[in-house]
Parts: sequence; structure tokens; C-alpha cells
Amino acid sequence: MRIETNILFISFIITVILGFITIPILRKLKVGQIERDDGPESHLKKQGTPTMGGIIMIISMIVVVTGAYIFYTVNGQNETANKLIPMLILTIGFGVIGFIDDFKKLVLRNTKGLKPSYKMLGLLIISVIYVVYLTQGLHLGNDTYIPFLKIYINIPIYLYIPFAILVILGTTNAINLTDGIDRTFI
Repeated sequence: MRIETNILFISFIITVILGFITIPILRKLKVGQIERDDGPESHLKKQGTPTMGGIIMIISMIVVVTGAYIFYTVNGQNETANKLIPMLILTIGFGVIGFIDDFKKLVLRNTKGLKPSYKMLGLLIISVIYVVYLTQGLHLGNDTYIPFLKIYINIPIYLYIPFAILVILGTTNAINLTDGIDRTFI
């Protein structure tokens, strides 16, 4: 468990350092939030808040996952190393969709950004490819761990794939839905 803790700590440090570097640059470039005028009035105070912070997370993940991949490969843990790459690709794919959304808002001055249906379609396509690759390409199986019961259950593959996709999409959109600013599902 020590290596995983070190990876998380290194991720945190890299993210903080990148934040101190990137946020002033974004402020200087006036890369700020453009709020939709049809939302709650309380969201208008977020106008001008630096956005595109996902770049910090993506760069941090690329650096850390690449380092972890090299570490695991050098130590003969190729199976673990190879499981990192699909997760990184999934995250980068979602990051690209977020970047396109922010690009439309900031550069093209479209306050609505990427249409929610296009955003969800992109996230859905990436999620389907990821889950199918894990189950069919890597043959990782469909056992699901239930932590509070401390047991594994085997979900039939025809239920597991849609369930895994729903979990990924739900997790990805959890903040957007609760915050109400992006309104991905509208």
C-alpha cells in the first residue's frame, strides 16, 4: 500500500505546484468563467473566476500515471502497469470534452458552451469504449466489490456493462448536477 500512498502524495504536490503556476497565467489571459444568464442570480458572482483548471488535473495525471507505469514496469508488475493506461485515456477523453466546452465558452464567447446532448454523447461514447475494452479486451471480468458488505458479487455481463457506464457517467457529472451551473442533462 505504500506505493499507492506515495503516488497520491506526489499527485497532490504536482497539482498544487501546477495550480500556483497555471492560475495566475489564466487570470493574466483573462480566461474567466462566463455564466449563463438563464441560471440563478447567485451564479453571476462566479463571472470571471478562472476556468479551464482541468488542465492542471490532466497534466498532473499524465505525469503521475506515466511515472507509476514506468515504476511498475521496471519492477516487473506489467499487468498492473498496463491497467493504468486505459484509465488515463478515459480521463484524457473526458478532459478533451471539457476543454471543447470551455473553448466554446471562452474563445467563441458562447455562454452555453458545448450542447449538453453533445457533451453527454461524447462522454457516453468514451465510457462505452472504456468499459467494453476492460471487459472484452483486458478480460477483467465483472466482479463488483461491495465495500460495506465486504463481498464481491458477480453481475451478468449484460447488466455489468450498462451499470459500469452509468456509474462512470454519474460520477463524472455529479458535481455538474449538484452545482447546477453546467446543466449537462438539460
